[in-house]
Amino acid sequence: MSGVLDRLLGNKNQGHAKSYFIGLERGRLWAEDRADYFELREWSEMQAHEFDDLVLPHDESRHFHIIRAETPVEWEAYLKGWIDGVKEIREKF
Repeated sequence: MSGVLDRLLGNKNQGHAKSYFIGLERGRLWAEDRADYFELREWSEMQAHEFDDLVLPHDESRHFHIIRAETPVEWEAYLKGWIDGVKEIREKF
């Protein structure tokens, strides 16, 4: 994992911003390392109202549960950050 992610995981306080930034880093990592063009496009076009029944791709749900076991993480903030991280990487293309 990235150094930023490691530092955030070390913070045991619960918080919206922390959850968002953890999601942002995970989204960036997924978009750079795992996603193909079509997945990147699909996830970067996701809208907030589509979050209710969302299941993350590949092993990302497992990563979320591992992270949540290490530190308190808020799902909605994490998901918003995750999608913003994917969007950020897609903008590079």
